[in-house]
Amino acid sequence: MVGAVTTDLRRTDNENREPLLKTSVLDLFDQHAKLSPTSIAAEFQGHTVTYDQLYNASIRVALELRKRGFRPRDRIPLITKMSLEMVASVLGILRLGASYCPIDFNAWSLERVVATLEAVGSRLVLSTVETTISGYELVRMPELSRHVDSITDEEIEGLKVIRHDMRQSDLIYIIFTSGTTGKPKGVMVPHSSAVHLVQQSFSGAMRGSPGEKVLLFFSVAFDGCAGVIFSTICHGGTLAMAQPSDVINTASSCSTLILTPSMLASLEATPEFDRVHSIYMGGEAPNEALVRLWTSPTRKVYNCYGPTECTTAVSTVEMIPGGPIVLGRLISEVEIVLLDEDLEHEVQQGEICIRGPCLAVGYLNMEDLTQKKFFFRDGIRHYRTGDLARRDEDGLHFVARVDRIVKNRGFLINLEAEVEPALRSFSGVQKAAAFLLQKQLVAFVTPSEVSVEMLREHLSQKFDVFIVPDLIFAINDFTLTPNGKVDTRALQAMVKDQVDDRLRSYPRTQNDVSAALDVVLQAFAVIFDRPVSQIPSTASFRSLGGHSLTAVKLQSHLRRENLSLALSKIFELDTAAAIARAAVSTNGIASADVSSSATPLTPHQFQLLEETNADPSSNYVFYCLTRNTAHSPINAENLRKAWEIIFTRHAIYRTKFDMDTRVQTIHDAADINWREFITLDYENMEAVSRREREVLWTTLRSQRCPISILKPHFWIVEVPGEAVQMNWLVHHSYTDAWSFGILLKELELIINGNAVTLPPASSYDMVAQHLNGEAKRQATTITDFWSTYAEPWAQLRPIQLLEPEEPSDLPWNRWESDIPLKVDNLIMSARQHAVSPATVVYTAWALVLADYTQSNTVGMKISVSGRNIDHPAVESVVGSLNGRCPLLFQTRKDSTIGETLRSLQSTLLRVNDYQWTYPQLRSHVGRAFGNQAYWFDSQVLVLLDMPVDTRNWRIFEEQKPTAPIELNFIQKEDIFNMRMRYDGTHYAQSSIDGMGKRFIDKLIQLVGSPLDRRIGDLGHITQN
Repeated sequence: MVGAVTTDLRRTDNENREPLLKTSVLDLFDQHAKLSPTSIAAEFQGHTVTYDQLYNASIRVALELRKRGFRPRDRIPLITKMSLEMVASVLGILRLGASYCPIDFNAWSLERVVATLEAVGSRLVLSTVETTISGYELVRMPELSRHVDSITDEEIEGLKVIRHDMRQSDLIYIIFTSGTTGKPKGVMVPHSSAVHLVQQSFSGAMRGSPGEKVLLFFSVAFDGCAGVIFSTICHGGTLAMAQPSDVINTASSCSTLILTPSMLASLEATPEFDRVHSIYMGGEAPNEALVRLWTSPTRKVYNCYGPTECTTAVSTVEMIPGGPIVLGRLISEVEIVLLDEDLEHEVQQGEICIRGPCLAVGYLNMEDLTQKKFFFRDGIRHYRTGDLARRDEDGLHFVARVDRIVKNRGFLINLEAEVEPALRSFSGVQKAAAFLLQKQLVAFVTPSEVSVEMLREHLSQKFDVFIVPDLIFAINDFTLTPNGKVDTRALQAMVKDQVDDRLRSYPRTQNDVSAALDVVLQAFAVIFDRPVSQIPSTASFRSLGGHSLTAVKLQSHLRRENLSLALSKIFELDTAAAIARAAVSTNGIASADVSSSATPLTPHQFQLLEETNADPSSNYVFYCLTRNTAHSPINAENLRKAWEIIFTRHAIYRTKFDMDTRVQTIHDAADINWREFITLDYENMEAVSRREREVLWTTLRSQRCPISILKPHFWIVEVPGEAVQMNWLVHHSYTDAWSFGILLKELELIINGNAVTLPPASSYDMVAQHLNGEAKRQATTITDFWSTYAEPWAQLRPIQLLEPEEPSDLPWNRWESDIPLKVDNLIMSARQHAVSPATVVYTAWALVLADYTQSNTVGMKISVSGRNIDHPAVESVVGSLNGRCPLLFQTRKDSTIGETLRSLQSTLLRVNDYQWTYPQLRSHVGRAFGNQAYWFDSQVLVLLDMPVDTRNWRIFEEQKPTAPIELNFIQKEDIFNMRMRYDGTHYAQSSIDGMGKRFIDKLIQLVGSPLDRRIGDLGHITQN
């Protein structure tokens, strides 16, 4: 024997006690061969083979394979194509007691063929075609026309003995499927599963009875091919085998068609198909149009469902035009359960998990994948399909493949159930396919005569913006995979060619090629990660998913190209062309002198330091970052080296501040306090970190010379080989939240050995000099702005809450609650109103303040990125720019929700342009209203857009609030969480509890109410 394979399924003593296979598909075929030997078993291209001829041919194949060294339970690769020899080869392999591994000679690449042969592990291959493969010996299938007189009774009896020893778990075939990864995986299906499917007899079960012709058009390597073959010849029917060149003539002669929806869509429902009385669709989700087109008084259309891992089909249902498309009747002893993501609880909508005698053994040579996809629940083996379904009174509705639910512009969308039906809703569209490619939603429709412009207009008017594809192409027809499904990869490969063709025919005006527009289009391309060739001048910043973070990036890109535009203008103008027209050239404007190492403090820095002088524990932030190091080289030593690199890169950490002269001076080396601790376990690690943090807090509160402790403090607590906790105390004059995100990204690169890939660091002192220069240049404008902005100040009122009966001993008390609001719902609501999600949050808090201050004019401090100033390095610089932005707003009960949201955003964008001069507002208020005038008693931090990647670290942050009430609004998985810290000496816990719940009420109602609902109509929901 040359390279024949003994499988891993050889019998052990335990395995010999497995149940015998009482009946096989071969037994059922043999019964009909004896009962009707002259009946036609299969026909192909004018040639036929009877049941008796096929029986004898399969014996010849089995004997030939045995001569060449194959044995029962071997895995036999079969290189073949659509032919009568293919059927005989399959039966011959089974007659030997082996399993077949079909390889499609016409459709598969040599690379895929070799990969499959390597997986099977056999150097000996059965082939029905003339070919050679280096390193493999091919056994040619003898022609059916050969005589078989030489077969002896002894040889036939020997083959029967093999079948008597077959077990239920013995493999019948291994189907190699690519799945979503593109890597072929061999699905091992046992005899028991195949014969169980074939023996189904309920009304509508897929089977070819005597006298009926069943179309076989599937690739030989598709599990549907095995299903059609066995369900036909095991019941006395005739296989009508077809190729693309003759499928119409062959199909029209059949009584039963078994096809994918894409295959069926390629046929026309003409009278020549009148003899077809049953159509079974599977492999893809069907659509209503096909059901309506092919159903007739004499023809029924069925939907079959079942993954390869569950032996072709587990359910069948007759579909009625206009009726629900459900999964239908299950084959006997098979059950479907819908489970949640953790596979623990049954749910009304969840992943389809299947159990019963249909299950495959697993994946060839892929034990980890087998364990992942085939799992035990309540002692019963299940298969998780990756398909989502919904259960209602009509039954199970297929929702989508898990991998067909994608995120577009921040929204989860269903390509099959939302995007493709939307495309087909346009008159003239026959077929539709959609997919995500390079973060763009791409669609193809047929035929090529469809007007893409009119289709896009139709979609824009009828559907949400995130359902409308970024790119739409109309082509003659879709190519199909060998398995009869839409070839998405082929469509993806077409996208670039289609775009290039479109660009060559796109007329460009003089304005389109202007320098400013080119800069804006390039910026859009970088920010939204798509080719600049695919961004027209009418591209909408908001529609592409623009928000405050991307607006800052756009500003930075413009600055690098000597263009300037206020942040508020980006949202107001929206389109690329309008932004380009409004951008102002900064060429010729003198820049600040950057030669000196002594730079004036920025207004923001000086205010921070001044506040710390008055309150020694203010404006410090503690970061505690925890990381598992079981499979990582990270330890205290390489963390110290990484921070040394970071502090050398960023001059701000080598800077000393002088409050008297109001300057900051860069020194040669950073002054860092660094300590390391080794502990035995997690509990001690947490205790050490907490102890050191409390000691430093105490030191901060009691110090007499506050500025002396400004230098960064680190203490690293390590459980060797298990975890490390990195603690950092830093003053806000050095670092803001945006900077923290930059540092975390740099730290990750350095500890992974990629320090050389870091770009040159931007200089904070250059930004500081620029800000001081701008403060002088715009002094009058800044003063006028704050004077006008503060006009309603006298109408502001303090928050009115109950005082505690017993003041808290804690410096700050906490109140926390999850918010039952989906992230996608907030994003969708914000986009419907053309505002940012943060604006919705600020508006909800403004309405709460109006209730608790008894004034329609309210004020709050909010934290913004501070990265909207006019300097090219502002996006990448590390330092204190994260400004406190004073937000004043006047609520009106007769305004609609939409009007209120847009009004607040307009105010926010306007004041954000001047937030870097915020200290001047405080000076103006003191002069205009006296030093005892009201100041903000609440601060809101919406932490949604900061560029902080926390994937590898668990982060805890603590700092003293800058207002008596501080609200932190953060994302928590797919919902939100709010945390309030408050002065427990002034506010009762019960009052804070009511205030927090009132905020949740307002927020949920803002998101869930109709656009035209009045603010005064928002009620209060009782929180349990």
